[in-house]
Amino acid sequence: LAFPASARPLTQGEAETLSVSVDAYLAAIGAGSASDIVAAMPPRLLNVFAGATGVEAAALTKVLTDQTAALMEGTRFSDLAAGKSKLKAEEGTLSDGTTVTWVLIPTRFTATTGDAATINEQPLLAVMEDGKWYFLRVDGPERQQVAAAAYPFLAKVKMPEATIRPAN
Repeated sequence: LAFPASARPLTQGEAETLSVSVDAYLAAIGAGSASDIVAAMPPRLLNVFAGATGVEAAALTKVLTDQTAALMEGTRFSDLAAGKSKLKAEEGTLSDGTTVTWVLIPTRFTATTGDAATINEQPLLAVMEDGKWYFLRVDGPERQQVAAAAYPFLAKVKMPEATIRPAN
């Protein structure tokens, strides 16, 4: 993972809160907790979706929770890990002048459906809003466009590609 010249080390406080938050997020995935996964999505992203669809944020959260639960049904996630040792923070500025701290975290997990297992490595976007870390998968162009809809400064960021390979 190459970092742009503007990348900086995380402060001790950022690193500590990010570590705890990403561990809780991965635990939610491992437990299959769709509600906790959706609760970890950035509020700004939910508000952009709500505005674009005309659906209230609370109703949108329920829809996303139901969709996430349906996608996860029948799949077991294990060996979840995040590469937290060399993370660098970036700062982006929104149109209203708000500065957003963000980090790309390399993650790895095994997904098992039936007797087929895959090892997945993919980037996870962490953004800090109101002093709290939130997460969004950015494992392909479509997901990256979703992130850029809420955080336009991400549109020009080259994200690492996700990889999936058989576990056996």
